[in-house]
Amino acid sequence: MLGSIRLVLVVAAVALTVSGAALAQPYPERPVTIIVPYPPGASTDAVARLTRDILARELGQPVIIDNRPGAGGTLGAAVVANAQPDGHTLLISVNAPLTMNPHIQKTFPFEARTAFAPISLAAESLLVLAVNAKLPVKTVRELVDYVKSNPGKVSYGSAGVGSAHHIAGEMIKQRTGIDMAHVAYRGTAPAIQDLVGGSIQVSFGTTPAVLPHAQEGTIRIVALAEARRHPDLPGIPTIAETFPGIVTNTWVGFFAPAGTPRPIIDKLNAAMNLALKQPDIIEKFKLQGLTALGTSPEELQKIVAEEYGRWAKIIPAIGIQAK
Repeated sequence: MLGSIRLVLVVAAVALTVSGAALAQPYPERPVTIIVPYPPGASTDAVARLTRDILARELGQPVIIDNRPGAGGTLGAAVVANAQPDGHTLLISVNAPLTMNPHIQKTFPFEARTAFAPISLAAESLLVLAVNAKLPVKTVRELVDYVKSNPGKVSYGSAGVGSAHHIAGEMIKQRTGIDMAHVAYRGTAPAIQDLVGGSIQVSFGTTPAVLPHAQEGTIRIVALAEARRHPDLPGIPTIAETFPGIVTNTWVGFFAPAGTPRPIIDKLNAAMNLALKQPDIIEKFKLQGLTALGTSPEELQKIVAEEYGRWAKIIPAIGIQAK
């Protein structure tokens, strides 16, 4: 009996030693990969690339940006949801894959409210309604009148099914009764490229993808899909000024897979928040139409939960059915 007790104690001691050694492993012990679920040129990509050097310095390992576009951001997000929760595979994403897509994409690969460990809210990005410069419209009202006069001839692009772009377009269609076909792309950048080329006449897009072409004069920003005007674009009205209630918001968050140890989350939160406080990063964000933020993991968790519930009610109400 005594021998059995000794054996149990020895096994327990070995287990504790192995466990302690595992916990004592430095993090990170190899390069960290940040999955961006959209192509280069999107707001998520801008946040990842602008903060990468500071994150790498603070973590003591290279930071690799891996663009995985598709399904309105769902494909890239799913990669992280299914990754090992060791802090070496992370996600920088806009809100759509976590709070909007689950209500639109019928076969969804993860439970958005529990698949991730929030790290920090990183930025706010403006969503704008833009048209090809050759389209003879300058306001939302003129756009609606033009589409009504040309039924079946106007299409709008989005970053994918379930994206904020898609939802904003369907909200306008439902509110005004216009016939405007939806064309889903694998991210904002390719949608805006086709808008510039004239393959589509209208598109929603985040400012990092839209502003350079608007400044060149190849496309025209008609309105913001935000609750209020933005000081960096003071002359651009909101859609809601013409059609009250048509409002979406776009933020960029930093996430790890669920189950990632809290010390790792805290280290990543400190590194990202340090980056977001740097004056040069703040200015570079502004040039991309981004507002640097920075929160605790708990604050981001609350935002995700509240927004998930909001879109669960709005999306069915505007007639979008899960497919």
